[in-house]
Amino acid sequence: MKFYKLLSDIASRRDLTAGAKLVWAVVADHIGKNDSCWPGVRKIAADSGLSVSGVIKAVRQLESKALLQVDRRGIGRSNHYYLGNESALQSATLIKENNVAKYKQTVLQSAALDKVKCSTKCNRGALQSDTEALYKVQHNQINQLNQTNILRQNSNEFRLAELLLNLILERKSDFRKPNLQMWAVHVERMVRLDKRKLDHIEAVIYWCQADSFWQNNILSAAKLREKFDQLELKMTKENRNGDRNSKVGTSGAKPNPVARPGEFVR
Repeated sequence: MKFYKLLSDIASRRDLTAGAKLVWAVVADHIGKNDSCWPGVRKIAADSGLSVSGVIKAVRQLESKALLQVDRRGIGRSNHYYLGNESALQSATLIKENNVAKYKQTVLQSAALDKVKCSTKCNRGALQSDTEALYKVQHNQINQLNQTNILRQNSNEFRLAELLLNLILERKSDFRKPNLQMWAVHVERMVRLDKRKLDHIEAVIYWCQADSFWQNNILSAAKLREKFDQLELKMTKENRNGDRNSKVGTSGAKPNPVARPGEFVR
């Protein structure tokens, strides 16, 4: 194996310190074409630019890697140095190649993982976009449905809701203004779902707001719908008993209703 090839293999080793590589190069230069050399530790330190302790550590490392053999002659005599045999250097080269292969595999795996992460992130982004788009569609549909269910102010349901509010305001002028649209929706449900008749609802509104007990308990269209059967039965019973003070439409000064009895639009 040629010297420059060996030097290249040593220089590319990642398991050697820079000092070990320098010491190996200095020893190899001293050996030349011979089998061994015997420079002193101070000579190697001077040629490599390392300290004596640094040379000793580097030699030990090279020995542990089988890249350098040392024949210690004892105190006062220089050691003999031999380069590691060709098989040891070939093993070192193989180790290097394996390390490079592992490094390449790690890089490829990392790149593949990044690609998967990117794909996952893109999919999440696409899923989020689809979810937002679906939410917008549903939101628009809900808005359209709400707009469809909005009752006009000239509708019978809205007029009855306003009638109930006017009767309450007659007794309590600072009554908190409600959402008449929601009140109208409750009246509409009374007609559509509960099968109440418009004139019956109007009669119960007049009666409950004239009754000393119920006028303080029926302060919304929702409560009117909830108690409607009870109110209607009570109103019917009092009418049968001939209590004129409780009859429908005899509660004193009657406010001008928005819709008069018998004027419901069919």
